[in-house]
Amino acid sequence: MNYMIVTLIGLLLSFNNNLCSEIKNTAHMEETADESASGGKACTDMEKQAYIETVFGETMMNGLRIKDCSITADYRPNPTGHRIPYLFASIRYPQVSGMDDKSIEKKINNLLINAVTQSMDHKNADEILSLFHNIVNHGFTEFWECDNEYNIIHVGEDSISVSYEGASYFGGLHPSFFHDYITINLTNGEMVPFTDHFSKEDVIKAIRSLKFEMIEGQYNPGGYKGDEPKITEGFAEAVKELEDNTETYMGNTYNFAIDDRSAYIHFPFYDSLDGYVILKFSLDALK
Repeated sequence: MNYMIVTLIGLLLSFNNNLCSEIKNTAHMEETADESASGGKACTDMEKQAYIETVFGETMMNGLRIKDCSITADYRPNPTGHRIPYLFASIRYPQVSGMDDKSIEKKINNLLINAVTQSMDHKNADEILSLFHNIVNHGFTEFWECDNEYNIIHVGEDSISVSYEGASYFGGLHPSFFHDYITINLTNGEMVPFTDHFSKEDVIKAIRSLKFEMIEGQYNPGGYKGDEPKITEGFAEAVKELEDNTETYMGNTYNFAIDDRSAYIHFPFYDSLDGYVILKFSLDALK
């Protein structure tokens, strides 16, 4: 009788071990399958959320539906001070929706978000979000701080113009301030340079004739108004040097906005404390 009990216990233990082994193998297979399905990245649900995407609301402008969006991130593992790693981001940007051609809508939205992240750190949105993820989850020792606001300058029949204004600080002595523009063709989803509307020569002629208003740009020293001959000629020379480069819109003919009455042109100007100026021209002055 004792022999039979011992034998039965042995059989049960053997069965239990086999069952446990099978469960472990099945779990390992499921884990491997999950890892493969996620591109070789296991346990993604255990990683910290690096940022939050929010839609605050939606408005209509000239028949175009525009969402007010943001990306926020706040990661300070050392609460006693701004030591690396450190992450604070408040990125505001618009996104269009409801367009018939979804491929054009996607191109426009990519440009609208990439424009602000390029202003912040010369990177597109995918690169910025990947950096946020790596700072929070993989120990990247980065100091990253930036915030901005945006303004819809104009929505026309075939284009949208947006400005982005903010500050970025990556651990130097002072933050860097930016105020950039982008104009996008709503028909093909491409960036629009100001040379699609008027030439550099038209702009230079208006500058030399003092037919402009200075929107932003502080000079060193003195806080010039922009009407001194030396400064005016500096504006003209800076416009001459602007390039056409679709890889970025900063420092070239794409950094501009236009509405029914005026054009706003941003260009580098290193006699300014900001490193750039923004001039406003009436469209009549550029004919």
